Amino acid sequence: MNERRVMMIQQGARRNYVYARQLEAAGLLHSLVTDAAWPAGDEGWPTRLALRLAPGLSGPLARRCAAGVPRCRLRASILPNLAGVAGRFMHNEMAFALSDEALAFPNRLRGLCGADIIVNYHGNGGSFLSWAKRRGAKVATDFVITPKYLEIEQRERVIWPGWGTDKVSQSIIDSYRARMAHIVALSDLYLCPSQSVARDLADLPGFDPTRVRLLPYGVSGVLLRQAWPERGRVLFAGAANLRKGIPYLAQAATLLKARRPDIEIIVTGTVTLVVRLQPLTKNLTFLGNLDRERMANEFARADLFCLPSLAEGSATSIYEALANGVPVVTTESSGSIVRDGVEGLIVGERDGAAIANAIVRIVEDRNMRASMSAAALAAAEQFSDEACGRAFVNVIRELAAARSPLAHKTSSWN
Repeated sequence: MNERRVMMIQQGARRNYVYARQLEAAGLLHSLVTDAAWPAGDEGWPTRLALRLAPGLSGPLARRCAAGVPRCRLRASILPNLAGVAGRFMHNEMAFALSDEALAFPNRLRGLCGADIIVNYHGNGGSFLSWAKRRGAKVATDFVITPKYLEIEQRERVIWPGWGTDKVSQSIIDSYRARMAHIVALSDLYLCPSQSVARDLADLPGFDPTRVRLLPYGVSGVLLRQAWPERGRVLFAGAANLRKGIPYLAQAATLLKARRPDIEIIVTGTVTLVVRLQPLTKNLTFLGNLDRERMANEFARADLFCLPSLAEGSATSIYEALANGVPVVTTESSGSIVRDGVEGLIVGERDGAAIANAIVRIVEDRNMRASMSAAALAAAEQFSDEACGRAFVNVIRELAAARSPLAHKTSSWN
């Protein structure tokens, strides 16, 4: 294929611009279209001024460094960031759509300029994707989360009243579903991080199974520490909310309090006061948001990792656990690469008792725990950024070479 044909479009610094970096390393990147971002060592005076005035912004701003992407390939605009301010007054999905259009406008003015393959995250780029498609470009979309996540959250609000945010209107759910169906229809390839995402995409009108490519995200940028697991210390990482299955983790903690009081479930990540004050969560230990160093220490101390999520793409926290050799208890909907009985245990959704039983099995059987730990490290090596990057680049080369619809193929892994 001719080089420099692939335009990568993404909002924010998702996965540290990994797809753009992989395309650039392969000599395929035409441009990275994004919101506020800069090349390594070239952040500009506004960023330096912001750091002087607010040193606490150093972490978030550092993540906007698109390392590995040269200035000549970067199409950055602050319009989506400005549009994001309006998002404080509307539902997240409406705000995302608005930011996508703010990104589409300057990019449409610039045009394709020779790019004829567009890779985007979950519809980032808005109407520009349709505009490019009409001009002959091929579109590959990475669906970063199940398209049913709003419906799943809504169901949980009914089951657990008072735990989450206000009810989402049916019009927002319908609008989001229509947007996903539109993206499915215009995409030449669906890049799915897990089988669970591909399964839920299949319920959208216009879905074509021959366009599915399973591409796990891979272990990326994990800060490792010497492991010193404390027996019975169970770690959860992520937003402690309904979508992540926090009430069912709390159920498990309540059961374990009576059965194995030596087992402690540690919850790291964003948590609202409403969740903290729920009577059911009193047996969970909340640490709140931790910096990168403290989070690495928590993974080093963990005996096992537990994420009973109900809706994901492919949870990055599980990749981090695997890289640390920590066995995992999770659900199929976490979208993980964990195999039941190998790197951990897969439990049913919405089942606190099953979570508790799985935790006890691993804590009590140290031979099982050791075997799963070794398998976790092996899986992390197999699904490294490099290995997953090669699979991604191969899929893009396949798309570039195709003159007609691609033959049915659900995975690029041998």
